[in-house]
Amino acid sequence: MRQTLKYIAPCLLFACIGLAASAQATKKVAPNPDAWLYWTTAAVLLVIFFFLAVVLYSANEVLKKEGKGFSLRHWWTTMNRQFFTRAVPIEREEDILLDHDYDGIKELDNALPPWWKYGFYITIAIAGLYLLRYHVWKTGPDPMQEYDQEMKVAAAQIEEYRKTTGETVDEKTVTMADAAGIAEGDKLFHSNCFSCHGAKGEGLVGPNLTDKYWLHGGTINDVFKTIKFGYPDKGMPSWKNMYSPTQIKQLASYVKSLAGTNPPNPKAPQGDLVVDSKPGNSTAKSDSTVTKK
Repeated sequence: MRQTLKYIAPCLLFACIGLAASAQATKKVAPNPDAWLYWTTAAVLLVIFFFLAVVLYSANEVLKKEGKGFSLRHWWTTMNRQFFTRAVPIEREEDILLDHDYDGIKELDNALPPWWKYGFYITIAIAGLYLLRYHVWKTGPDPMQEYDQEMKVAAAQIEEYRKTTGETVDEKTVTMADAAGIAEGDKLFHSNCFSCHGAKGEGLVGPNLTDKYWLHGGTINDVFKTIKFGYPDKGMPSWKNMYSPTQIKQLASYVKSLAGTNPPNPKAPQGDLVVDSKPGNSTAKSDSTVTKK
């Protein structure tokens, strides 16, 4: 009885710890109809473990009276030698010497290092719990559920950040800035954008920003998106890490204000003809007429 208990109890203990540790992850996904099986099994294992612990304790008390009490150190030493490392004393190395000789270097048929074996045993236990949880009982989140959950958390964090900083504008909600905002956009433009688009937006390496032709859409929403995310394959960098949403709004508004200014030496038109029926509106492309060039 005692020999049996000393092998079963540790296995049940590790199983219960694994089941309890994975409980937190279960709360992050929608309720699973098979979750009752998972928790029932966990409860049964816990009951069995405590029952065996009580029996083992009682048996140990009896053995103590006979001078044969249970010793944790002795138990671990026995288990370690028989099942885990099977270490061979130095005095018996000749018994495990292999018939291999490499320039005087001889090979022993010894067990793997204890730390490696312990790690291997732990991975086996974790793999078993993982198999039961995710593939048999299916009470844990699959990769898509984890992704959806993380995306929801990220969206909530972004929304909270925007509320805290007041930066609630994006490519879907942006509108034209007022005169003060356009003036700030002018400063931003002449700080970083003039080298590609010209000091007056006439276009150099980049396209002309004063005509009615656009490569990636000409509404305020399109311009905001172009500045925010960029088009690296066409030489337009993303500015979202340098400018705040408000600054990108100001810059996009300034770019929109350049329409029809007719600077000297303008670059030839590029892209599609876009005529805003409501200039500066933040609505979708239904407010614009796009003509392929």
